[in-house]
Amino acid sequence: MHIATRITEGLARIRCWLFSASISGTVSGIPIWLRAFLIAMIPILELRGAIPLAHNTWGMSLPQAYMWAVIGNMIPIPFVLLFLEPVSEWLRKRSAHIDRFFTWLFERTRRKHSKTFEKWRDVALCIFVGIPLPGTGAWSGALAAFVFDVPFWPALIAIFGGVLLAGGAVTVVILYFETFPLWLTLLSAVLMAAILLTVWLRGRRDRTALDVESEIAAAEAVADPEFDD
Repeated sequence: MHIATRITEGLARIRCWLFSASISGTVSGIPIWLRAFLIAMIPILELRGAIPLAHNTWGMSLPQAYMWAVIGNMIPIPFVLLFLEPVSEWLRKRSAHIDRFFTWLFERTRRKHSKTFEKWRDVALCIFVGIPLPGTGAWSGALAAFVFDVPFWPALIAIFGGVLLAGGAVTVVILYFETFPLWLTLLSAVLMAAILLTVWLRGRRDRTALDVESEIAAAEAVADPEFDD
């Protein structure tokens, strides 16, 4: 908990430092393109935070915001793919708290996405990264690639494709908000939220049903007389 609290506080300080920008174009001498680049590198924020801030808050054009956000979002990913396993193993050996955290994180990723990744793998990874929603993105995609043993180059290509899709989706949403009346934008947002909630609930129901079927099959196998032979 102590380490997690420090990480959270550090990210909060970075956000406060970067987001305290005036539209003048610099924050303590940092140009807009570099701010967009740095924000896109931060887990959770990524493209979802970088493109709107660069365009709506700091006045950067959408093509430029898209380009720098994509580059910034991709910079950490090769290192995550290469070093997540040795670094996580090194940390887990030195802290029981970190070991429990990584165990929970990896098991949660397997539980939520195993069926999809087993069937589609690279395509599923690309789509997973390309949906600009909380819990998805390049960092989460790199974690999923590690958990499901996707080789380095296929994983990197799939994540890059997903980042391009995610940036395009965020850009389209921004253009939509700028073009259409507020009432239509709000109505569309409500409908989209309802659709996403429906999809999420259906996926959760299917996963629950699959878990129940697995438990029943395991119980039947144990109860089968041939199981002891």
